[in-house]
Amino acid sequence: MIVKCSSLCSQLMFMNNLIIIVVNASNLVGSQTMAPKVCVPADFGRHHIGAPSHGNLTFNLGEGVKIRANSIILSLNSPVIDELTTNLHQTSLEADDFSREAVDCFIESTYTGEIEAVNLGNFRDVNKMSRVFKVSWLIARCKKYFKSYVNKLDSKSSYSDMLFVVEEAVYLMSAMKKRFFLNLTVKKIAYISVTRRDSFVKEYLSDFGNASVHKIDACIALVQSDVHVLVQLLIKHLKQSGNKSLDEACRHLLRNLDLASCFERMPEVHDEIFRILENLTNVSKDDSLLFLSMFKQLTSKKPCSSGTLSPVLHLRSFKSYLDTSVNINNVLSEFSAREDIANLYTLIDGLWLRLYCINETNVPFDSNFIQKISDVVEQRGWALICAKYVMSLISDSYTNQFLEKIKSCDKLVLGPDGSSYATIFEYSCSEFITEVFCKDNFFKFQIPGPYYTDDEFVLLTTAMRHGNPDSFDLRWGMLDTQNGHIFTSSGLPELHFALVVMKDDHSNEWKYVLPISWCGKPTCDKTEGYWNWGYIKFNDKTG
Repeated sequence: MIVKCSSLCSQLMFMNNLIIIVVNASNLVGSQTMAPKVCVPADFGRHHIGAPSHGNLTFNLGEGVKIRANSIILSLNSPVIDELTTNLHQTSLEADDFSREAVDCFIESTYTGEIEAVNLGNFRDVNKMSRVFKVSWLIARCKKYFKSYVNKLDSKSSYSDMLFVVEEAVYLMSAMKKRFFLNLTVKKIAYISVTRRDSFVKEYLSDFGNASVHKIDACIALVQSDVHVLVQLLIKHLKQSGNKSLDEACRHLLRNLDLASCFERMPEVHDEIFRILENLTNVSKDDSLLFLSMFKQLTSKKPCSSGTLSPVLHLRSFKSYLDTSVNINNVLSEFSAREDIANLYTLIDGLWLRLYCINETNVPFDSNFIQKISDVVEQRGWALICAKYVMSLISDSYTNQFLEKIKSCDKLVLGPDGSSYATIFEYSCSEFITEVFCKDNFFKFQIPGPYYTDDEFVLLTTAMRHGNPDSFDLRWGMLDTQNGHIFTSSGLPELHFALVVMKDDHSNEWKYVLPISWCGKPTCDKTEGYWNWGYIKFNDKTG
């Protein structure tokens, strides 16, 4: 078996078996950012807090309360405060949205570089201030504080303990449109106990009619595919209200629930909710529009023999980034803003592929370029990349310098054992083409680690049909072992997929990593008899 790069790249050949692996990159790690001339967080001296001669910036709180602080120290920590004080010449900031305790804690943190004063009572406001004023290191510390609290939850945790993490997750999602807290919470609560989770949801939404849409959305995420838990709450609420009409909470839940999952798991609950809906005595125009929307969704769905569709592996095309007139710094900026680039693995894959394909030699691999990548990691809240993955990417004289810089940066790379890996399948080249490109297939795998020990995941391949590359797809999801269906939710881990070449048939050691995140769709060259998948060329004859 020979695999080599297409004409866009230097040739790449090897004779070993190919496997596809998955990297679990769910754990988020923050990093520090560099302010002009001073690296923060730093200890500027706790004794300077409140010193009259230093307090040239005033925080105006409610009821006439004023707190003074030093604008330079705050500016070194916050680019927002730096802009307001240095360029807009403001000497006071309105902070009546925040508690006195939170403002004191925020100021103390910027002076000392620590968050010793953070507690459950002031956490929300401190976290909000860190985001409003864009103090990146404090955002990371707040994430770490929250994550440590979540990790302490167990089967003996009280309702109030679970309530804190859910409420903070709901607040961050509603106020900041960030799902990091919610994803952590969903994963942890499901891991503790499904029974405890369901009990919490029922108490949390006990006043269902007055529940906010954000609380309902959080509970939809919490129950994952067990939507019957929420349908039962809806049934109870409608019965208590006399089965007369739907309120906004009911409409929002029905609009966002996958009732097909309810039918699959508990058909009797599915039947009951529809009996109640059929007997509503006061159907409003909004109700009619809701039912019409549900009917449209139902009739628009394509049949899927595998149950609920699982997430699509983004098969991005790299052609637009091969223009040498576009500086790699601009490529990095565009990557940083793309929503479909959701982890550091995909970002590094893309930068590596740009260098590998066009043999770019004049790239400024100085500390500023690496710092830009670190800043992206902090801003996007990404996990760090595992050293083993970086060390196994194929390198040459053009990419080696880049990979060495990445490997030596502790703000980007975890240790060799910092992530978990799972092998999905192992094939020779011709088998790979047959099993992955040429037919629909279904591969089971498991992820090492404490959260998913009892869960099975699946990778589904949809073959290219009639020579049309767009018909090829890769999807993945969690397998419901009870009924064989596949489901997805916000609580699933973030996975990164790659091809790996092993040293020999009997070795567990990697020889190369071949990223597939930018490979796009595979194509078949009938003239030359090759299969191409992005930069990888499989030279087995296609027939």
